[in-house]
Amino acid sequence: MPLDNPNAIKFRPLSTIRQALVTPGRRPMTVRAGLFKNLILDLDPADAAQTWLGLHEQETFFSLRQAARDSAWMLDIGAGSGELSIFFLRQPKCLAVHAFEPRPAALALFRRNLALNHLSEDPQLFIHPGFTAAGTRLDSLPVDLGAAGFLNIDAEGAETDVLDSAEGLMTKGRPDVMIEVHSEALEADCVARLTSLGYRIKIIKNAWWRIAIPESRPSAHKSWIFGMKARFTRLY
Repeated sequence: MPLDNPNAIKFRPLSTIRQALVTPGRRPMTVRAGLFKNLILDLDPADAAQTWLGLHEQETFFSLRQAARDSAWMLDIGAGSGELSIFFLRQPKCLAVHAFEPRPAALALFRRNLALNHLSEDPQLFIHPGFTAAGTRLDSLPVDLGAAGFLNIDAEGAETDVLDSAEGLMTKGRPDVMIEVHSEALEADCVARLTSLGYRIKIIKNAWWRIAIPESRPSAHKSWIFGMKARFTRLY
């Protein structure tokens, strides 16, 4: 039975518990566990219970913590509601976060989450309205290429455009990279590009327990590519 078929799982324990115990409606909620533990986010638990409980994309947390440990800067391409940008802003070594989000509703939610965490005026945060292939090259951003950095890419199909825009930055610098992909062809293309730039690659798949607790938005193919270039730290 395919794990990524949204119709394949008839019983969803988390959904059953949520429907029984949680009152729907968007409101500030403190994340209970996981990478974003203790962040206050504007959530509707009726459709964001996994974020609230620290389970959403939990498979990536080890690699994200590893990247955040030393990063002096971070580029968040497809920042969404901003929880990862906020997490990096709170890291003691991170001096600059550039967040890109083109969708007005998501950007408004991002700004609400910044306010809830008292980061609206953080001078280390730079918000860009979105990424386009014809727009400002990521190579041109004023980041310290001599320091460790991190690129998070969730670009809804534009991942290769993002990599092209950041090629100089990735060649001269040494940022870790996380890319969310939704097709095998795109995964192979991104892996080939990163490998050609000297990256070591780890493919992160959905965890086995997604049988019981599937992602809230299952897709035919979903994985994350984590790449490291210069620091000889274990990938797993």
